[in-house]
Amino acid sequence: MSEGAPADDETHHGYVVGQDNIEVLGLDIHNPVFVISALVVVGFVVLSLVFQTEAKHVFLALRPWLTTTFDWLFLATGNIIVATCLLVAATPLGRVRLGGRNARPDYSYSAWFAMLFAAGMGIGL
Repeated sequence: MSEGAPADDETHHGYVVGQDNIEVLGLDIHNPVFVISALVVVGFVVLSLVFQTEAKHVFLALRPWLTTTFDWLFLATGNIIVATCLLVAATPLGRVRLGGRNARPDYSYSAWFAMLFAAGMGIGL
């Protein structure tokens, strides 16, 4: 989508994509989202550095609690994603060509396999 283009050609609500963005050091930043996210992250890091002992105790207790309490959610999420991908591939929805009728893939199946293999190896190593 080009800069300054309407967010959706079908609806006319007066919003232009990127209208709230600012450019800092050559980066195109969505100001409201960036400021809130940056403040949360910086605040979290500062509190963790100022109260290191307390943060250590919280983090040491939090990880085992999260993994034992939500282990079912971790497993279910992965299984649901795999099942959804298989379902899409097995239904006519898997034949939908992204990019339109005349779109052609940028990479071959072997190139995609190589990229996925390399990504999987990178994650595992």
